[in-house]
Amino acid sequence: MSKSRVNLVRRGDGVLVEATLVDGVEPSDLIVVERAWTAVRARLIGRLRAASVPRSEWPESWHWNWEQKAPQLQLLAARGFGILSEEDWQGLILLKTAPYVAHIEQDRGRPLVYVDYLEVAPWNWRIPALGEEGQYKGIGSILFREAVNLSFQEGFHGRIGLHALPQAETFYENACGMTAIGRDSKKQNLIYFEFSREQAQKFLQKGGDS
Repeated sequence: MSKSRVNLVRRGDGVLVEATLVDGVEPSDLIVVERAWTAVRARLIGRLRAASVPRSEWPESWHWNWEQKAPQLQLLAARGFGILSEEDWQGLILLKTAPYVAHIEQDRGRPLVYVDYLEVAPWNWRIPALGEEGQYKGIGSILFREAVNLSFQEGFHGRIGLHALPQAETFYENACGMTAIGRDSKKQNLIYFEFSREQAQKFLQKGGDS
């Protein structure tokens, strides 16, 4: 496990808040995360139900359970990153370095880093229907940047692949600049996105702060 300093942006006033980026999240950390996030997630879902907000407007990761994902971190090809601030986990990303390969013609068949899961803590969710803006922003961009960095470290030249939840499609296509390959019937018909090596370089050059 290694740690480094990062800054989050507090939505209320735009103030930068120091946080810790953890490279090497452990299975035990995911158990802690789920226990901390469950109660907050449940309260928000309760409010959404009480307000008769359509399911299409709920945060799409509301049913995820990080404790159930803990065994995946025991795999050699798995890697977890997380952000800690004020003694709370603010966001997590789970990556796989095998057996996924690129679909973009330039690097077709070559290995890439696959983003299996990326989520911010429920108190950071932006839920317009409830007037919730979330406590911190920038978490997803920081974690995604680490996925790109890992791809370079593995010798994959920044190649990244992922299946995006519908609410995240704009972030990956417009903010990150990924290529939409198409819908994948084997993954709930989600759109599959990839970074070419050029797109990865461009993302890092602009700071990945979108």
